[in-house]
Amino acid sequence: MRLFFDVVKQNAPSYDFHGREFGLPEEAAQVAELIAVDLGSSETDDWVGSHVHVRNTAGETLFSVPVLMAA
Repeated sequence: MRLFFDVVKQNAPSYDFHGREFGLPEEAAQVAELIAVDLGSSETDDWVGSHVHVRNTAGETLFSVPVLMAA
């Protein structure tokens, strides 16, 4: 299945137009968590408070992972 990873901050989405192929939704969840951790670990706080939305080819959001400030 092809899934897309959009980063949404205050209703201003940054869309993933390419997507990636996954065999299981759990694999996509791990990638979304890694993206969120990476964004939360940047030198600026620009992405903290945003969310990584995972959506399918129909455009439905399957789940969302918050971007938190790195500890």
